[in-house]
Amino acid sequence: MNISRRKLILGGGAICAAGAVAGVLPPMLKQEGRLVAGKPRYGFVSGTEGNIPKAADVVVIGAGILGIMTAINLTKKGLSVVILEKGNIAGEQSSRFYGQLITYKMEGQTFMLHHLGKQHWREMNAMIGADTSYRTQGRVEVPFDDDDLDNVTKWIARKKEEVGGTNPLQTRIIEGNELKRRLTGAVSTWKVAGFEEDSGSLDPEIATFKIAEYAKRLGIRIYTQCAARGIETQGGAVSDVVTEKGSIKTARVVLCGGAWSRLFMQNLGVDLETLPAYQSQQLISGTVGLPGGNVALPGNLFFREQADGTYATSPRIEVIPIVEDSFKYGYKYLPLLAQPDAAVHLSINEQLLNSFKQKKNWKLDEISPFESNRDMVALPDVKDLDRSLARLRAEFPAFNHSTVIDRWSGAMAVAPDESPIISAVQECPGLVVNTATSWGMTESPVSASIAADILLGDTPVLDPKAFSLYRF
Repeated sequence: MNISRRKLILGGGAICAAGAVAGVLPPMLKQEGRLVAGKPRYGFVSGTEGNIPKAADVVVIGAGILGIMTAINLTKKGLSVVILEKGNIAGEQSSRFYGQLITYKMEGQTFMLHHLGKQHWREMNAMIGADTSYRTQGRVEVPFDDDDLDNVTKWIARKKEEVGGTNPLQTRIIEGNELKRRLTGAVSTWKVAGFEEDSGSLDPEIATFKIAEYAKRLGIRIYTQCAARGIETQGGAVSDVVTEKGSIKTARVVLCGGAWSRLFMQNLGVDLETLPAYQSQQLISGTVGLPGGNVALPGNLFFREQADGTYATSPRIEVIPIVEDSFKYGYKYLPLLAQPDAAVHLSINEQLLNSFKQKKNWKLDEISPFESNRDMVALPDVKDLDRSLARLRAEFPAFNHSTVIDRWSGAMAVAPDESPIISAVQECPGLVVNTATSWGMTESPVSASIAADILLGDTPVLDPKAFSLYRF
């Protein structure tokens, strides 16, 4: 069952009812969208050895890219920071991202989060003294119809005026020979496209691990296989973080738990509204006669050249599993129905039953769900990847000489407006959340800065109201 990506998720009951009427429940039952135990993809950085400390200025929960970047920001402000990770560093989504850093067609503060994020990434290699795999890599996107082209043209004019000349927008319309050069080897005769000249690219098997190594060089302690079970308070404010290996006294906590943030917050009695989404992709070998850079074409054709000459490619189809929370607040995602984009596959599988069985509350002296779910990864949808690769080879015959190197799926937690949640938690002073993003790699330098400023009471570079936990 296909719907627009940015139409996203209907209320679970409405989805199931519509599926039954349309006779598509059997296909939905065949879709992937299940979590299984896994490990970091290719890269590995070991955690800090020894016992956890008795106290720290700040405890960051989660050693993905958001957690590590947040810890770096806080450390540079002179604070002692400890990161707690239930599994391994970048064991889940942060070693499985698609790796494109773009602003194309984005709006509001999320656009600025990405626009500033690209600038930070251009400076990242020099800052950490290592190659993160980042490179500025132009991105071509062919509009899917005349209305889309008109909207993009207006968007470019509007955003150029908005950002000004200090860090200018570098997106323009291209056609003719320039477009033909950038789509070398294409069978179709594409007439016009949007070109984001300063689009960036990062490779998931490299980037987060290089940033983690830098964090450790700064003195940040990252304790892996050490799940944070919850938070204790004194006078209503944060006083301790309780882990499976003891407690750490602190008055400041930043939760960067990715897809697990909602469950952690549920045990605190705070409703962090997100729903899960998975996206499959694959890595294939490169060959002669292919365009470089980053390409998006109608028909769900997406590919991005990596630093070593291989290609990451994805149909950009999000698999949305129906879970218990879909029935609770899936209706809040209905406004996204008006926004066309790539396809979504709905999935009814064992994750629906598991979501009802999942323990939502536990005592801090009990084993938490995080200790039973160390590095959990989503299974890729092989059929979608096969179909996508066949379409890619039909459009660019040179890809017929490419072989599949790896296939995987990334797991995300998406808020009703698809913007991240970067916010103080009113119910628990001293706690800030930095989570709920499907663009964590792009956003991480700036979202980390915002989270650190909120925690310390400083003025963030962007108004955080757009990212508030309470905006819904």
